This record gives sequence, structure tokens and C-alpha cells, in this order.
Amino acid sequence: MNEKNIFTYNFTNKLFSEEIELLPSVTELFELELAFLEYHSLQPAELISKSAYIKAVDSKLTLHFLANTYKPSLVILSRSSKTKNYFENGMFSTGYATHSLFPYRGKFHPQLIKSLLNIIGVKKGELVLDPMSGSGTTNIEAALFGIHSVAVDISPFCRLMTKTKFESLKANKEELQKLINKEEELFSFFASKKKYDSPKNNQLFESEPNYYITLLSYLDSMGYYNRTKSSSHKELFSRVLERYIYTILNYLENPFYDRENLGNVTISKDSTAMKLNYEDNLFDGIITSPPYSFAIDYASNDKDQLEYLGLDVEKLKDKMIGLRGKNKTERLDNYFEDMRAVCAEIARVLKPNKYAVIIIGSNTNQTGGIRLEDKIINFCEGANLKLVKSIVKPIKGLRNTMKDEYVLFFNKMV
Repeated sequence: MNEKNIFTYNFTNKLFSEEIELLPSVTELFELELAFLEYHSLQPAELISKSAYIKAVDSKLTLHFLANTYKPSLVILSRSSKTKNYFENGMFSTGYATHSLFPYRGKFHPQLIKSLLNIIGVKKGELVLDPMSGSGTTNIEAALFGIHSVAVDISPFCRLMTKTKFESLKANKEELQKLINKEEELFSFFASKKKYDSPKNNQLFESEPNYYITLLSYLDSMGYYNRTKSSSHKELFSRVLERYIYTILNYLENPFYDRENLGNVTISKDSTAMKLNYEDNLFDGIITSPPYSFAIDYASNDKDQLEYLGLDVEKLKDKMIGLRGKNKTERLDNYFEDMRAVCAEIARVLKPNKYAVIIIGSNTNQTGGIRLEDKIINFCEGANLKLVKSIVKPIKGLRNTMKDEYVLFFNKMV
């Protein structure tokens, strides 16, 4: 190949047609692979309206790019430079819509979930499940697509996060603005652990969504305060509440979201990932990630919030995947027993010929050399779920305990 050909060669044109321009944030190999799968999963018009990793098609900007580069009218003055940089750097992947309410450890990147919904072909009006929903990222992304979803999680705090983020998508701008300058009253309400009954008999919040938004703000600031002690809880609450309000208001004014056709989110209280109280062959897609309990003790991590909500943390641990057991060997045995049951339930409730995606971290140091992804593959294939694709995704925040996670695509055999 001569010199001219070398420097004019564009390898992305070999993967995509010339009219495709990827987002500037696509810098990892796994992102390129997901973009490629999206490109081959969506129709040309859908690439504009739905794609997660594409910036433009034939010079026409995608909705994902437009929504996440839209300049909001409200600037969060109290946001630290570190937090500001985090969300600016992750504008296409983490910091949009209501996903940034409560920065939960180990959460999905919303952009990843958006692409997975595209790749496995879940359509508007269909039903998707996350049986280990955590902070609700799958459910919020589904709602933004007009896809209905079910969130299952053993932790009441996780269910609260999901509910708050979903209710915030439907918040009333005028009602939300009434929370501004009420920080003193709101803080006193939660500090005294008063009970909220309904909007009719508690005018402080104006609406039920406002109550959940302020409650999560209180719990978020409680965590900051107990970790840092750098400011009073009341001061931190004011800052966090301001950030929540402005984040939601900025979403509500963003013209590139279809707020009229949101999917519904059902938050299940009577199911667990190991025993789903849903009929066979119900869901059009399943996206989930088992808790990284070997790297993160979620119950201890959320101890302050769980105790505020009236939970016995030790009793909750006995029900959580990866935390049951008196020692590491027992916890590991219980983890595999639980995950076998989870995979069987996923297979049972998924429609035939539909797809389940399980994202699992690899951690051989704490599993005695056992590769978690291999175990999950064996459990799923034993339950009639065929592995059709595996993508390796580096983990940046947990590399001291986990280096990579695997995005595993399974098809339910007919």
C-alpha cells in the first residue's frame, strides 16, 4: 500500500457505511462492537431516533447526540468541579435524563443499556425485565424508549431509587419548582422521620413525585455526610436537593425526549430474582447484572439508607445474592446455588426465541480461580438459553477487585 493510501484510509468505513459518524466518546473496543451491532440491528430511520453510539447519519444528528448536547437553561452552581467533570465526560453514557440521581455504586451505564435494547430488538410497547434491577437503569432506559418494564430487587432502597427516577421522568415542572427555598422545612421533616401519607394531607411536597425526590435527596446527602463530615447534613441536603431539582428541570425542558410516550415501570415487591412471580414466556427481553457482592457489600454500603427506611441490614444480607453465608466458601456456594436458580427463572419467563443479556464481572481472586462468566454460561445453557454472543468490557472503577465484565447474549431456544 502506498503512502497516500495509508493516510487516507478510514477503518470505520469498513465497519460502517460512509455516512455514519460515531460519537466522539466511542474510544473503547467494546463500544465500537456495540455500535456495530446497533448499526446492523436498526433500520436507517431508527439509527437517528434510537442509536446509542452514533452521532450522525448522512450528516443528520441522532437524538441521543442532540439530547445530550442540549444546553440547559439552569446551571447547578453548587456542583463540585469533580462532579461536573464526571458528568461532562460522561454526557453520552451516564449523566442524562434522571440517571444521575443518586450515583449508585456498580450501576450500569445507561448508554450501554440503550444499545442492548436496540440490539436484542425490544420494541415500543413490549415488556422487558430486570430481575436484579439495582438503581433501575434498565427500567429508566426502557421507559425513555416507550418500552414497559418490570424491576425486581430485594433491596427496598434500590426499589426506592428506581421509583424516584421513574417518577421524576413524569414530574410536573411547576410543582417541582415549589420545592426551591423549602430546604429548611424539608430537612426538618425527614430529620424527624415523619411519615408522608398523601398529597392531600401534606402540602409541604405538593405532589407524590416531589416527596420521593426529596426523600432520595435526604438519603443521598446522608451518605455524603457520614462518609466525609466535611459539611453539615443540612448543608449537604440543600446542595443535593438543588442538584436533583435542576437535573430534573433540565430533563423536562429538553426538547429531544418524548415525554408523552414513556413506557411504564412496574416495581415488584413480591418477587425475587430466584422466584419471579410472573407467568412463563411473558417477557420480550431481559437485561440484568448479578450483584458484584464479591467486590461491593451492597447491604453495608447502603447501611445508613436502609436503616433510615427501617430495615434490619443483617436480616437483609441473609436474603441477598452473594452475601448469604458465614464465610467465603459458604457465600460462594450459596452464590452459585442462587445464580443457578436465577438463570432458570430467566429462562422460564422469557418468550421463546427472545434474548436475555447478563452482564457479569470476572473475579478469580475471590472465587478460588472460578470464572463467574463460565458458571453463568453453564447455568443458562442448562436452562435452554444458548450463548450467541460475548463482549468483553473493561471495568475502570473496580479494577482492584475486578478487571473485566462480560456482556453475555443468550437466546431462548424454541
